[in-house]
Amino acid sequence: MTTENDTGQGRAVPDEAPAGTPRSRRRGVVRRVTTTGAGLVGMLAVGAVAAFGSTGATLVPAAPAPADPVQQVAVEPAPEVTVCPGPARLTDPETVGDAQFGPAPVGTESSLRALVEGDGSAEVGAFDGTAARADARALERAPDADVTVSTDEDPAAGTVLTVRPGEGAAPRVAASVGSATTAGDLRGLAAASCARPGISQWLVGGSTQIGSSTQLVLQNPGLTPAVVQVDVWGQGGAAVLSGGGQQLVGPGEEVVTLVEAAAPEQRRLVVHVAATGGLVSAYLQHSTLDGLVPLGVDYVVPGAEPAHDLALAGVASVGEAVDDPHAPQLRLLAPGDQAGTAHVTVYGADGPVPLRGVEDVALTPGVVTDVSLGGLPEGSYAVAVHADVPVVAGASVDRRGEPDPDLLHEERQYDRAWIAAGALVPPAEDAPAVADDARAGQVALVPGTTSVLTLAAVPATGTAEDGDDAAGRLELRVRAYDEEGAEAGTTTVTLDAGTTQTLDPSTLRPEGSDAVVAAVTVDVVGARGDLRPTWSVVASAGPPSGDGDETPSLLSVLLPVVDAPAPGTVAVRASDTAGLGG
Repeated sequence: MTTENDTGQGRAVPDEAPAGTPRSRRRGVVRRVTTTGAGLVGMLAVGAVAAFGSTGATLVPAAPAPADPVQQVAVEPAPEVTVCPGPARLTDPETVGDAQFGPAPVGTESSLRALVEGDGSAEVGAFDGTAARADARALERAPDADVTVSTDEDPAAGTVLTVRPGEGAAPRVAASVGSATTAGDLRGLAAASCARPGISQWLVGGSTQIGSSTQLVLQNPGLTPAVVQVDVWGQGGAAVLSGGGQQLVGPGEEVVTLVEAAAPEQRRLVVHVAATGGLVSAYLQHSTLDGLVPLGVDYVVPGAEPAHDLALAGVASVGEAVDDPHAPQLRLLAPGDQAGTAHVTVYGADGPVPLRGVEDVALTPGVVTDVSLGGLPEGSYAVAVHADVPVVAGASVDRRGEPDPDLLHEERQYDRAWIAAGALVPPAEDAPAVADDARAGQVALVPGTTSVLTLAAVPATGTAEDGDDAAGRLELRVRAYDEEGAEAGTTTVTLDAGTTQTLDPSTLRPEGSDAVVAAVTVDVVGARGDLRPTWSVVASAGPPSGDGDETPSLLSVLLPVVDAPAPGTVAVRASDTAGLGG
C-alpha cells in the first residue's frame, strides 16, 4: 500500500502479496479464424453434397481436398510514418491578467530534427486539417553524407515524417521535437522523440489537481477518420468521463482536449487511448504551477502495453531525501481486475542499489500508485519493474532552477521530465535473447540542447524469486552523426549485468572538431546472458540552476526509436473456396 505526505506524493510501503497470486509469466496465444457469409455458405453446400454420396441415403465422409502449396510472396515495404508533437502551448492562450505576471512573458523556441539512415525517400509535412499535406517538404541528403539529417526551426503544429524505403535494408528513422521556454507558465523544456501511430497508447504521467494542467493531444495522420476511446485512471480508480470518453479525429486533424475538464482533481494520472477506423498518435502536455511559481512542463509519450516486465532509464538523483516532494517518482498501474505485487529494482553504475521499503509494491487493480525514489545517491539510474500482473509504468524527474525573479521570497523554480517505460520481454511465449547484431534504437537530438546518454544492461526477468545475482554482459556500439549527416565518432560501451553508464555524445568527436552532434544510434555488438539494452537521452537547456551549479536548469528525456517490424515475405496459399484465406 502507499501513504501520502502533505505534498500529495505517494510513498510505497511494503505489504504482503495476496494469497494465491500467480507468478507464472507464460503468455498464451489465441488464434481466431473468421469467414465471410459467402465462404460459410460455400462450406456448408460442399459438405452436404459430399456427405450424402450418389444414392442420397448413406452418409460417407468427405474426401480430403488436396493440399495447396504455400508460396512465399515478396511484399514491398510500407512507408514508415512517424508523428511528432506540436510546440508547447498554453492551456488558455486568451488569458488576460496583470502584465507583470503574464502567463507568457517570453516566447517559446521550438525545433524539429529528423534522421534517416538507409536508402529511400523522406518528406516532412504538418497537420493542416487534411491528410494530403500539400506543404510536405522532401528531405535531401548532403553530398558524401552517411545519413540524412534535417532540422526545422519553429514548427507551427504537429508534424508527420514519411519515409519510403528503397531496395536495401530497412531504413533507420528517428525524429524529435523540443520547445524551450525560460519564463512564465510554460517555463521548461518539453521534448520528445516522435512515434509511430497505433491503435492503443498508454500515457503514464500528468496530473489534474489544482495548479496542474494536462492536455490530451490526438493526431490522425491517415486518410480515414478515427473514433478514439479515452479512459482515465487516478488515485481513486477509473474516472467516469462525460460522453463515454469517445472522440472523433478526422484525417489530417489534431484534436486538443483538457483532461481536467473531464477528470478533475487527479493527483496521479494514467490515460489509455484506443482507436478504431484508423491509426492515431497521442501524447499529454503536462504543466504545473505552485501559485505563481512554475514547476515545469513536459510531454508524456506512450510507453509499453501492460506487461509483467518493464524498464526505463534516465532517472537522475541529486541525493533528495525520501520525503522530498521533488525526489524522483515511479508511477504504476495494474489496469486489470486482479491485485498483485510489483518488484522494483534500481540499477546504478555499480549495480543494483537497495532502496528500502519500495522493493515490493502492492498493486490495487485500477488504482494509480506513485512510489518515491528518494534516498538514492547522486547519479543516473535505470529502473526495472517485475510484476505478477500486467502493469504500465513511468517515472518523473525534477530539476531545481534559479529563484523566481518576480517574487520577493526566493521560491525556487523547477522543471519536470516524464519517462515512459518499455517492455523488457517481447509479447511472445518464448522471447529470444538479444542478438549480437541487434539494433537498440536511435535518437535525433534536440537542437540547442546538450545531451547525455544513460545506458543500462537490465536483466530480462527479475531475480527476486531465486535470490541469485544476474550475470552476463552487453557491448553496445554508440555512433554519433553531425548536422550534415557525416559520422562524427563512434565508441563501444561495455556493460556488466545490472549496471548503467552515462555518455556525452559530444566526446565522440575527433579532437579539435567543433561539429554539432545531431543524432546517435545504438547497436548491440556483443551479448552474454539474458539482458536487454535500456537507454535514453537526457536533454538540457536554459540558464544555469544557480548557487554555483552550472547545470542547465531545464531538462527533458528522449526515448530511443526502435525499428518497426517489416517482414519481407508473407505465406500465401491458393484456394477455390470463397471467403477463406490461405
